[in-house]
Parts: sequence; C-alpha cells; structure tokens
Amino acid sequence: LPWVHIEDESEFDSTKKLNKKFFQIKPGSLENKKYLRPTRFCESNAPEIRALARELREKNKSDEEFVQAAFNWVKNNKYLVFKPIGGALQTLKTKGGVCLDQLSLLIAIARAGGVPARYRLYGLAPTQELYNLMVAPDPIIRETYEALGFLDAMHGEAELRVNEKWIHGDPTFSDELSVGMGIPISELGGEPGWRVRVTKSADIRFEGFPILFRRLMTPLLLILRNTVDEINKALDEFREKGRRILETMSVEEYNRKKKKTFKPVVPSVSEVKAFREEMKKNLGRC
Repeated sequence: LPWVHIEDESEFDSTKKLNKKFFQIKPGSLENKKYLRPTRFCESNAPEIRALARELREKNKSDEEFVQAAFNWVKNNKYLVFKPIGGALQTLKTKGGVCLDQLSLLIAIARAGGVPARYRLYGLAPTQELYNLMVAPDPIIRETYEALGFLDAMHGEAELRVNEKWIHGDPTFSDELSVGMGIPISELGGEPGWRVRVTKSADIRFEGFPILFRRLMTPLLLILRNTVDEINKALDEFREKGRRILETMSVEEYNRKKKKTFKPVVPSVSEVKAFREEMKKNLGRC
C-alpha cells in the first residue's frame, strides 16, 4: 500500500467509545430518499455511524441542536489529515482525513439522524495563514497554484436541511487548529477564517461522489508524499499550540477577541487580473 508509512491511527477509532445500546436500531428506520440515503464515501447506513447519530440525538432532540452537535463532534474529534480519501466510516475509525472525508462523516451522521444533507463545492482563495502552511513550502504546489491564477482552488462544505433551510458547515479545522494558526474558530453557518469564498456562480451541489473520484486525488498525494507528510506534521504542531492556548482561555473568549482584530489577507481581484495578464504576456513570448 502506498500510504503504509503513516502513523498507526487505531487509538483514534471512535467506534470503540460508542455505547452498545445505540446499536439497537429498529429495522426499516432509514429513509431511501435523496439526501437521506447512503452514497459513495457517505455510509450513513453503517451501524457505527447510525449509533453515533442516535447518541447525539438522545442529547439533542431538535434538528437545530442535533446538527450543531454533529458539526462540533466532527470538527473536534476527526482531524484534518492529508491521505487518500477513505470516506465517512474510515474517518470515524481513524484520526481523520482530508476535508472531503470530514464532510462525508458530517453528512453521514446528519442523514443517519434524519436530517437531509448534501455536498457543496466552491471556489476559494486561501488566506495567508493557509498559504504559508500548504502552498509556500513546496515549489510544485506553489507553481501550480500560481499558474492557476490564485482563485481557482476548489473546496467543499456540507449543507444540512433544517426548518426548510440549508445551513452550511465546514468542519475542516478543529478549534485547536484554528487557535494554533491564529484565526477565528469555525462555526456552523459561518465562514471559516482560513479562506475566502470567491464566487457562488460556479458552486456545485450534489448528493454523492462519482465512482472514480477517489482516483483523482491519490496520484497527487503520492507525487507530493514528502510534502504531505510535512504538512501533516505541521498540522499536529498547530493543534498542540492551540491546545495550550485554550488551556488559558475558553473557546468563546478566544473567538470574541480574535473576531475583533482578524482580517483575512488574500490576493485582491485586481492582483489576480494583473497576474493573469502577466502570465499571458510571458506565454506569448515563448
């Protein structure tokens, strides 16, 4: 296997902590409807995911409380880890996964709990904090990013249907990671501080991933394996830094103070246009 060098993640298997009583699910309790049924990488019918959804449901009766609890659980229990896509169930049994794995788990929990949920992909511009972490260290990633013209990166979020409205949520960065990187903590229905949404006109919403989707990302991860390992190491260091900070103040206090002073730094539209024009000129000289 190409990723056998990563650490043993068995200690992060959350299924071991589930109460056995929540596995007693009545037959036929799952609905085979769009946005409620299981899809590829989103195994909402898995006994472990259904048990977790029931556990969260027992403590959070309303849909609003339930989706908030599910969002917080995924965000702070399953970390951002760069590795091949595994899906919701694998993410539940390991340390975490890429952003799409975290989204899959959140969506699977919501569906298992009776809340319609779907994926949404959109264009983003990373803030300086994310650029420094994921783009700047590697020349291949940096050149690719710059060649695309800054604003062509794609990312995803979950959309959860509550009271006839879709609520978006991005559980990619845990509270500790956000604090360690010095950005506001992500909230359900809010915009994460590590990126800026570019445009809504090209957003893609869908129920489940196509069959070949897994193969699109794995080759890139293998090519950049050393860089990916360094990024994963840096993520752990930021989480540890954030954990130490949160020992001295509450999440609410940190977020209140950070929101007053934080301003995301991203390339402006004029900068991007100027960059692309320069690229065209350079290509014309070749």
